Amino acid sequence: MIKLKKSRKDSPMTTGIMGILYSLPAVFILAVLVTSCTNENLAFDIIESPVLATFEETIDSEESILTMSATFYELDKSGILDKTIGIDSTFISGMTVEVFINESTLVSELTTDSEGKAILTKSLSELGGTSRLEWVGTYSNTPFRIYRNF
Repeated sequence: MIKLKKSRKDSPMTTGIMGILYSLPAVFILAVLVTSCTNENLAFDIIESPVLATFEETIDSEESILTMSATFYELDKSGILDKTIGIDSTFISGMTVEVFINESTLVSELTTDSEGKAILTKSLSELGGTSRLEWVGTYSNTPFRIYRNF
């Protein structure tokens, strides 16, 4: 015959203490979430880019030359809520763009043409073995930095 052992009933004091111990992690997590969002002073301001850039690149493997073209657009979002208008884009011509590697080494300074294009042609040895270019400029008094891997 199998006998079942009766479970021991905990005292009200033990039940209260265990309830407090089990609720402490939830209270701690809630306190962290509430207090982590109170500081309005961020380390830096993040603003949206004033331009849209599209890229096309080719690498000539025989001569180790990279040709990358970037086309820059200004986005007019004034009709975003009207489905018949939407977002309009126009080419940005005459804008000066600097191309960097490693955030501080200037590779080239380019100016966009009437179709918003700036074309960079460099040998891979001039780029120092990097695989990322940084296109930096200012449009409408707003600076921007666009990273492009190749």
